[in-house]
Amino acid sequence: MSKDVVKPLAAVTALRGISTSILMTFLPVYAVSIGIPLPDVGTMSAIAMGVSVFAMPFIGMAVDFLGRRAVLIISTLTLIMAPLIPVIYSNYLGVLTAYILFNLALNTWVPARAVTVATSVNKEVMGVSFALVSLSFQVARSVVPYIAGLMIRSYGYLVTFTFSAIAAGLALPIVLLTIPELKSGESLSIKEFIKGIIPKRNELGFQVFLCIDRSGWRLWMPILNSYMKVRLGFSEDVIGLLSTIRGISSLISLIPSGRLVDRFGWFPALLLSEVTGGLAALIMALAQSPLIAAMAMTLIGLSVALWIPGFNVAVPNVVPNKSELGRTYARCNFYRSVAAVPTPWIGGILYSIIPVLPMTAGAILILANLGILKVFVKPK
Repeated sequence: MSKDVVKPLAAVTALRGISTSILMTFLPVYAVSIGIPLPDVGTMSAIAMGVSVFAMPFIGMAVDFLGRRAVLIISTLTLIMAPLIPVIYSNYLGVLTAYILFNLALNTWVPARAVTVATSVNKEVMGVSFALVSLSFQVARSVVPYIAGLMIRSYGYLVTFTFSAIAAGLALPIVLLTIPELKSGESLSIKEFIKGIIPKRNELGFQVFLCIDRSGWRLWMPILNSYMKVRLGFSEDVIGLLSTIRGISSLISLIPSGRLVDRFGWFPALLLSEVTGGLAALIMALAQSPLIAAMAMTLIGLSVALWIPGFNVAVPNVVPNKSELGRTYARCNFYRSVAAVPTPWIGGILYSIIPVLPMTAGAILILANLGILKVFVKPK
């Protein structure tokens, strides 16, 4: 398979990054701006995650049997629709539908993109290849949130969310014209479906680690921007700027992280990702000013940059069966997402008790997960 697939995939990722950055940053802010209570934002995130979790095993099967390009197209169409719904229906149902579509767009994209890269490059450069594809997303993540915050202040959410949909739409012809199709030669059956869901024995420790990690992050990340708006009193442009700082941190760190993985393996990258993620949550719990929040966002960006090549290279090493690689990536996302389905809702409850509790509890889980990684996950 040609390595040239990385270049168009990076271009598609950049366009999707524009759309995704706007929704990630401002969909929860939009929700509270139209009168939806902050704890309900966590509940909507939990419901949307539940729907996408149910779909994950089918997504993995679709990548292997329907084809990776077909799934990339479906994911992009879903992302186009996600920002349009809440401005047409500016109520609870409209925002909830946007959350569901957005989650589906993300969770259909991840295994299809991962399989595309993993089957296109040599093992020796896989970490850098995943970093390069993600780099274009982080460029958008660095620039777009602040610009989008200014757009919202000047033109409102209708114009900004429509722009998000247009950016996603521009990615569609690139996928159609440049991504070659790849399907499994196996027959689609109930047996193969069940086989794709059941974890292999040698991945159980890795699955536990992934579940705790996702749960720790989702206690506070889905409500973070709403928290900065409601609790800390930051305006949209400040929230956008902080999100841009997070993106710049990932942008600077991605290529060194990919090289770290290629040289020393995926294990140290995941270890460092947990340390920086836990510290980020603790600092955010203490934040009262944009400066302290910026420190936390910088660490979040670094943690994400370490996670992207670490996780994506770990999966085909933990379960090295290329014929079911789509199902393997989907399975890893499935179980960690199942474990994390109620955590945004729990985070909303914790916020109602003491506003900093979601970040504090998240930090405890993430840092405790270092023990799971060290004891139960054995690098190869």
